[in-house]
Amino acid sequence: MTKRVCIVNPFQHGGGAEYQISCLIRHLSSSGKFEIFYLARHIVEDMPTPGYRVVKIGKGSTVPRFGYMVDAVPLYKALSELKPDVIYQRVGCAYTGIAAFYAKKHDIPMFWHVAHDTDVTPGNAFYGRNPLRRMLEKRAVEYGLRHASGIITQTASQAALLKANYGRDCDATIANFHPAPQEEIDKSGPLTVVWIANLKPWKRPEAFVRLAQALGDLQDVHFTMVGAPPGGGGDAAWGEALLADIERTPNLTYRGQLSHDEVNALLVRSHLFVNTSEAEGFPNTFIQSWMRGLPVASLSVDPDGILEQKQIGFYANGDEDALAVGVRGLLTDDARRRECAERAQAHAAECHSMKNAARIEALLVSQEHN
Repeated sequence: MTKRVCIVNPFQHGGGAEYQISCLIRHLSSSGKFEIFYLARHIVEDMPTPGYRVVKIGKGSTVPRFGYMVDAVPLYKALSELKPDVIYQRVGCAYTGIAAFYAKKHDIPMFWHVAHDTDVTPGNAFYGRNPLRRMLEKRAVEYGLRHASGIITQTASQAALLKANYGRDCDATIANFHPAPQEEIDKSGPLTVVWIANLKPWKRPEAFVRLAQALGDLQDVHFTMVGAPPGGGGDAAWGEALLADIERTPNLTYRGQLSHDEVNALLVRSHLFVNTSEAEGFPNTFIQSWMRGLPVASLSVDPDGILEQKQIGFYANGDEDALAVGVRGLLTDDARRRECAERAQAHAAECHSMKNAARIEALLVSQEHN
């Protein structure tokens, strides 16, 4: 007998959390044990949906001014009509609390999968400038994490934050997962350093521009940025200045937004990945890079300290000068960089394979939450 699972998330397609959901859906649909529905406000009309059905929540395609709490009635109504056996919710927002409320009222399991360290940190959230929106979203997340029947964290540090800040143990710590690479890895070309993220202030792309400028003396080394261009609104002036700085940096190319396959095709030919975000959950780009033979150099993000502990990259602890020194060292020492890349590939194969999706499946079908 199949279980009806409702996956609840604001976006059907977009960032790292959505990619993880797509990998999970691929695994669950192949098992034949689930009837899968994806409930989202922001959907892609012509996007293929093999193995699942999409249910649009709310009206319009923009982020609501007062946050996703405005979708409380349509989301609750959609769940009531679908009558799921289990709910899986990812990305901390008002949907977390709404899904938990429905699950509690109908005595079904609801699993919340932490997507970002800020999800389990009081008063810390990237929800825009509207203070009422930030408050509503955070209160809903905190209701959800207290009432969800199960919580999955990506890292041990997220589990520790959940315990320290909310007094709750997670049900499982399951690292992000990716299918094994299908591309042929070829590092014979010029040394290439890659940065991949949407160009948003909290991703700090300007730090990567400064890195390229600081290492401009390195011959035959090129820096490449990939990601959606800056948005408008209050960030318009910042975005214009950023694009102007990129244009003025001769060893740096901005390629705009690429598809997942195009990103992987770039990574198999590149040599080092750099992350400059203020904070993250567990970046999918780390795993994509490791699987394709790239060490990771990170300015401020090192989940569970693995970059240094596993010797699969470099962590600058927030210091841009240290980042420049570390990246220079990896680029100028071919043997060290290759050894680091080999360890990174082995680590990704061991810790970030699709076996982790099977662990989530086991939770969804577990009898202890029924």
